[in-house]
Amino acid sequence: MNDINKLEKEKLLQLLECNIEELDLLIRKSNEIPQESDNTYDILLKVLQQGFNIREAVLAGITIGETLGYEKAKLKMEEEIKEKLYRAFKNSQ
Repeated sequence: MNDINKLEKEKLLQLLECNIEELDLLIRKSNEIPQESDNTYDILLKVLQQGFNIREAVLAGITIGETLGYEKAKLKMEEEIKEKLYRAFKNSQ
């Protein structure tokens, strides 16, 4: 969500019928939720507990999905690098 341009942000503001401060707060809350739990059920429950309307909940879901996807990809890349280093070390002996 940090990569959106000014036009996209304006469209989101109109769609959500909020101001820039409220949008920033929504995005910040959405980024904090997945850091508190790895369990999908807990994450969804926290989104519902925030009292978001349906549009805000969808935006929160997109933001959370982006965050979780990034973290999952990061872990996968780390594991692949570790495996390659292990194989290279093992083959050099």
